[in-house]
Amino acid sequence: MVKLAWQFARRYRSNKQTSGFIRFISASSTLGIALGVAILIVALSVMNGFEQALKQRLLSVIPHVELEAVSESISDWQVKLTDLSQTEGVEAGAPYIKTNGMLRQGLAVKAAEVRGIALDYEQRISDFADYVIAGQLKKLSATDIVLGKGIADALEVKVGDSVQLLLPTLAEDGRLASYSNVALTVSAVIAIGGQLDYSQAWLDIDALAQLLHYPEATVQGFAFRLNDIFAAPEMARELGRRSNDYVYLLDWFRSQGHVYQDIQMVRTILYLVLALVIAVACFNIVATLVMAVREKQSDIAILLTMGMPQRSIILIFICLGWLNGLIGTILGGIIGVLLATNIELIFAGISTVLGHAILDPSIYFVNFVPSVLQLEDVVITCLVALLMSLIATFYPALRASKVQPAMVLGQK
Repeated sequence: MVKLAWQFARRYRSNKQTSGFIRFISASSTLGIALGVAILIVALSVMNGFEQALKQRLLSVIPHVELEAVSESISDWQVKLTDLSQTEGVEAGAPYIKTNGMLRQGLAVKAAEVRGIALDYEQRISDFADYVIAGQLKKLSATDIVLGKGIADALEVKVGDSVQLLLPTLAEDGRLASYSNVALTVSAVIAIGGQLDYSQAWLDIDALAQLLHYPEATVQGFAFRLNDIFAAPEMARELGRRSNDYVYLLDWFRSQGHVYQDIQMVRTILYLVLALVIAVACFNIVATLVMAVREKQSDIAILLTMGMPQRSIILIFICLGWLNGLIGTILGGIIGVLLATNIELIFAGISTVLGHAILDPSIYFVNFVPSVLQLEDVVITCLVALLMSLIATFYPALRASKVQPAMVLGQK
């Protein structure tokens, strides 16, 4: 019965005597489903790419959790850091001192967050050394500074050049009392590919401590890398309980959590919107089948008169309508997969033609359009499209089974 229904469905679909308007509506529904499926696959792949870039790029460089001293700096930090780093779920820890400052080279001036690090410790919690594009990070002397590419470009400096670092000195009431000025040599340039390139500079923690007049052998806080990045809020509270110092509890959700939440929100909105686009295209199947039923009333009447059961008539028109959804889904799936696997190259080409990045790296956390194609997204999207197109065939197919042979043939 199913085989016979498919034969009738294919014959009706390829019949050139069918009304041109019906063929047009049928083709538009097929193309609409294909377009919706393709765009949804590409959109989900891009959202997956942004999520992966967030995890593998941004969160591989910034600390997952920080304990920052509220007022007094942290003394005896080696012992305390060793103890805190043994907390279950903590991969490694590192000391830091950070402040805001100004970098100057000639007439060019750039604001930056200056982070003092102990290089051996920092490389345990951060992969920023993997993004060095000029110079080296084997060691960091007291006169060296590492710049993000955006800062280096703004100041028009390269490895080996000297820059002036201006750091504020605050009075007890919080007002600016004076500033310190020191000449440093650019030892490396880092290109992570996003906002950090335009806002971050690194130098030796002891050198920065002297510039900020920290007591000897003290630090501002500890930064940690976790085994599970999504456990950051809970781990921050646990580390805070274990600390004997008065500290702020900071985690990446506070600074970058909005990026992750935005990605998830956009993914949901895109799925809903594009699923509705597919649904609208599927409604064209209803219109196509209703008109096809009216056009094929004589054929239906003859088949019923010859003894074909109503359920077979229903199955024929279900197969006829579902062919549009099936062809559209397959076509859209192929186009979507091809686009999703090449979207980075496509946008890179567009950026080359335009002469600038599609995503402004001074605003976004990456300067490219990433894409990660996941099989489950393709499968779910195709199943949703097939299910919607199948549901759209039920009403017209039931109407076809209600045709009265006597009335139809009596009019002939």
